Amino acid sequence: MNPAAFTIFASYLIVIAVIAYFGAKKVKTVEDFVAASGQLGFWTYVLLMVGSVFSGMSLIGVAGLAFTTGWANVWERIFGPAFAIAFGTIIIGYKMFPLKEKHKLVTIQDYLAFRYGDAKAIRIIAAIVSAITSYIYLIGQYTAIGIASEVILGIPYWLGVIMAALIVVAYVSSGGMFSTAWTTFAQSLLMILGVFLTVPLIISHAGGIEHVNSVLASMPELQKAKGLDENFMFAKYLNDPFAPANVPLAGWVYNLTLFGIAVPLGLMVAPHVVNNMLTFKKKEYTRWGPLVMYLLGFSVIFLVSLAGIAARAAWAEGRIEIPEIKFGEVGVKWSDMAYPTVASAFLPEWLFLLLLPTILAGVMSTTDRLIVTTASNITYDILAKAFGLNVNGRKFKVINAIVVFAVGISSIYFALHPQQLLAWLIWASLSLMVNCFFFPIILGLYWSGVTKNGARASMISGLLITLLTFAIHGKTLWIFGIPVYSVLPGFIASFLSGVLVSVIEKRVVARPVESPSLIRGRMAGGQ
Repeated sequence: MNPAAFTIFASYLIVIAVIAYFGAKKVKTVEDFVAASGQLGFWTYVLLMVGSVFSGMSLIGVAGLAFTTGWANVWERIFGPAFAIAFGTIIIGYKMFPLKEKHKLVTIQDYLAFRYGDAKAIRIIAAIVSAITSYIYLIGQYTAIGIASEVILGIPYWLGVIMAALIVVAYVSSGGMFSTAWTTFAQSLLMILGVFLTVPLIISHAGGIEHVNSVLASMPELQKAKGLDENFMFAKYLNDPFAPANVPLAGWVYNLTLFGIAVPLGLMVAPHVVNNMLTFKKKEYTRWGPLVMYLLGFSVIFLVSLAGIAARAAWAEGRIEIPEIKFGEVGVKWSDMAYPTVASAFLPEWLFLLLLPTILAGVMSTTDRLIVTTASNITYDILAKAFGLNVNGRKFKVINAIVVFAVGISSIYFALHPQQLLAWLIWASLSLMVNCFFFPIILGLYWSGVTKNGARASMISGLLITLLTFAIHGKTLWIFGIPVYSVLPGFIASFLSGVLVSVIEKRVVARPVESPSLIRGRMAGGQ
């Protein structure tokens, strides 16, 4: 283990613990824990949004994706997390703010229950779906910290996962949303600083953008010389904005369904992101906040992508080797190791050591928000609101601490059995989110005709069709020989069922109904 890295690691945790402690002192009510009672200032809100979506996926998974596909997934950088939080604040946060103020909404389930006049059923459905999807998303964050621990600290992947879980659970259980917002403010600043300092140097040591692009263009020949297939990991398309339509992941049709639907729309209506939109203090924040979010977010994700592309070029030239992580007898080489690996090779030690808290900041700023969301779904939305249990005061703190502990610790098991590409796990979670929440939220805000049963049908059909599609076809669905991401059927089903059920229900209600006495009178008269 690197003593200097461990010192930085320990110092980082101490600072975060102190910030979380002072945040916890502000928690007096359930509303404080769940949504900071809607009192967050401009920069706290903006950086909370950035930190909530720029996570282990952004710092590890995006670099791994760029390592795999090069420039062929440039859509992800433009219409990804930055677009989701910026545009989401404009079309959702702006519309919800007056409702939040008037009706004391603190979660997205509060909004759905209010909008559709359904205090129990739709709240329970939404809370369960939110808890499941947030839980899956949470597993991906532990995966990222395990990778960082293995490469930077030199401690086993499994130990890094367990340490991360225990740390976050400890401060979330006491401080809730205030601790999460305050720690995320500091973590987002650190994450942005770390990426801005490390990536330009990585690109420079890789030979500059022009050299990297020339290596990508020669990738088929370079891989053939290494004894690999010349199109291993999309080598033919690394310099293209997208691959032909019949190519999975890198193809333009796959890009449209994955990076046009699942990622931006899924993040936009992800419960932990929408719940953030109920925490800011002034409606004016929706004016300039989105622009600041997008500029910060796009800069971070684009730079991280460049780090992954530089790692692919360096790997092809034999300047780095992607390490292997072993789980029992199974060894896996991860493209997700690209960013920390190339940083280890190209950065001076002092700057490389900064990468550890940078990745920790990205991971923990999302992990704590997900745990708050998952716990709130159970204690606030289901127990308190749907079933009317009194969980205020000390009882709430005890129950919530138990739920936070159970959520945080149980997810460790699944994090210890990860996929080779972290992004796939996150994308599956986002697919469920968009197909359960997008149309009930957006139609509810912008179309008065959507009904309670229409919203229910949209959520349930979106959930079931998405689960069935992934179970039967996996992540890729082939339609007439063209691969599309498996989010598509559930997205169509969610829209059609929500609209059709609402229209049919409205027509049935609008149809004039004669009274029984009038019908009997006409029958007696022989008409």
